Amino acid sequence: MPSARCHLVALCLAFMQASAALAQTAAPDQSNAQHRNENGEMLRPDSDPVTWTFTYNSDVNADVSGGNGTGGAYLHRLGVIGDADLDRLVGWRAASAHISIHAIQGSGLSALRVGNALAVSGIEAEPALRLFNLWIEQKLGDHVSVRAGQFTAAQEFAVSTTASLFVNSTFGWPGSFANDLPSGGPAYPLSAPGVRLAAGADDKTMFRVAAFSGDPAGRGGGDPQRRDFYGLNGFRLQGRPFLIGEIQRSAGGHDPAWSLTIGGWVHLDRFDDLGYDTRGISLASPLSNGQPLRHAGNYAVYAMADGRLWDWGARSVHGFVRASASPADRNALDLYVDGGLSVTSLFTTRPNDVFGIGFAIARTSPRLRSLIRASAEIAGTPVYPPGFEGVIEASYQLQLKPGLYVQPNIQLVVHPSAAMLTDPGGFDRTPRNAVVIGIRTSFRL
Repeated sequence: MPSARCHLVALCLAFMQASAALAQTAAPDQSNAQHRNENGEMLRPDSDPVTWTFTYNSDVNADVSGGNGTGGAYLHRLGVIGDADLDRLVGWRAASAHISIHAIQGSGLSALRVGNALAVSGIEAEPALRLFNLWIEQKLGDHVSVRAGQFTAAQEFAVSTTASLFVNSTFGWPGSFANDLPSGGPAYPLSAPGVRLAAGADDKTMFRVAAFSGDPAGRGGGDPQRRDFYGLNGFRLQGRPFLIGEIQRSAGGHDPAWSLTIGGWVHLDRFDDLGYDTRGISLASPLSNGQPLRHAGNYAVYAMADGRLWDWGARSVHGFVRASASPADRNALDLYVDGGLSVTSLFTTRPNDVFGIGFAIARTSPRLRSLIRASAEIAGTPVYPPGFEGVIEASYQLQLKPGLYVQPNIQLVVHPSAAMLTDPGGFDRTPRNAVVIGIRTSFRL
């Protein structure tokens, strides 16, 4: 779709040209009003009402043992991010606009070598030039805001600050959500049109709720990322709505000593049963009509704790734990838990470095495992599907200079299960536990 690529580039250029023209004509701010960017950070009175940021992330990973086969992979992502203070730009008080586009190249190690469902890299995606974010946010006082446009739930919901250190994708948008929701849900690399309300009585309590188009890639077969190379299909508003909400209580401040979050999501589409057909007969049986029983809707609940566990001078230790649960009859990964620790300034000579170790466990639905065993017994080739997939990661993030980081990491992947989730009927073996080593490089201008 060359036209879609042209439209995407034109959209970014139009945003840049319009913001530049408006910035030139906008009257200087002579008041003492305070302005904030999308993250709530104060802007200097003389700062530009429009800012552009360029990001680069790359991962070099290698499966050195186990999985589907040893070997390496390289992928990288270039991002262009635009932010506009619409108050100073056009007089739209307390409003901001945001756009971001990703250029993704390379191959992900999980699909190429390891065969795991909890992808080794958080930037792993099909090569594409894709619109990621395009939204406007309106602030209503100090603690209420409304966002509308195309964005992801993973930017604000079920997010652990401590977990953001880690390279494996599951420490961002939980791997259970990514595998159970259509097209992975509204999370990298696919965003979706939606509306989000955030409100709080103070800086210690925050409530968020959002509604998104139910299928970010639009309906169709095959890889959803291949259906939406350019990030434009979501505007077709296909799929019944996806709703997510959470309430968070914290100690307050920029780096709260603790925070507790309880949330959940509901998807209003229909979902296939993992074991039975419309007549209640096992899908593995020769008597089955092959049409899975359809369930009205899907849902999950989750909880998370995140906080600062220990301070000693410049050194600090943070920790997190997060868990979710969803129905086993329609979700391939029905139970999930992860957690970890990070240490800032592990070495006194490196005050800005961060070391972390984290783990994640995703249980494979008992109903799906029963179907696989029954199908194998009928075929005369018994198999023993694993009860879970897990990962343990150790990472050390070195700050070479402000905005430039290098992060060596090692991961142990237990029971890689991607084949079992994507093709249960053809599943015949579990790849061996894999050891993955990698280096992430990232910078921001």
